[in-house]
Amino acid sequence: MIIKKKALLITSLVLVLVMVGYIHHQLTKQSLLDTSNDYEKHEEGLLAEMNDGENDINSETTLKELEEGEELNIDVNIEKDKDIDDLSTKVNDSIETSITKQENIEKNNYFIEYRLSRDKLRAELSEKLTSIIENDKTSKEIRTKAQEEIIRIGNVSETELYIEGLIKAKGFEDALVFLKENSGKVIVSVDELTEQDVMKILEIVKGETSIEASNITIMKKL
Repeated sequence: MIIKKKALLITSLVLVLVMVGYIHHQLTKQSLLDTSNDYEKHEEGLLAEMNDGENDINSETTLKELEEGEELNIDVNIEKDKDIDDLSTKVNDSIETSITKQENIEKNNYFIEYRLSRDKLRAELSEKLTSIIENDKTSKEIRTKAQEEIIRIGNVSETELYIEGLIKAKGFEDALVFLKENSGKVIVSVDELTEQDVMKILEIVKGETSIEASNITIMKKL
């Protein structure tokens, strides 16, 4: 019982830290986005289109599409650190595959839809990791690993949002960023992606991460 209470307390503190970081970043991001005069109108317009029924987005369907029809069946009785690493790899692979599919990049609401999908799938993973932490049968080592993974997910999400804000502040209409440990992908809304544009984006990503330029892929929305 004491162990479970302690685990719940630690989990709550982790989630609070992630939430504080997220709120802080959202405020910073909003400040950056204010430098782009057309962004808010653009975002409102897309949301209006989404709500008028013509481009309605069902978040549950999007998640299933991200997972390619496969559920995140996570056994809360995980026994090895590698099991948690495999779960994160599975989520990352699903997100990466989805956001880079040509048919997805061509969607009118691409940035809103797949930004939400990216964040929702990670939130689902965090919830399942929390279940592992709260399970009485979870070993101390696995509990620690799960807690560290939740913090890592929060940090990565915050960095992605921050980079997206910086890119938009450079004059790009919209951007979607996806980061992994040693690689990153950036999709931007621009009529023509010039070499100068690529250099601007590379500079931003390299300034906020330790990812090598050769492992950063920059694409334009089709």
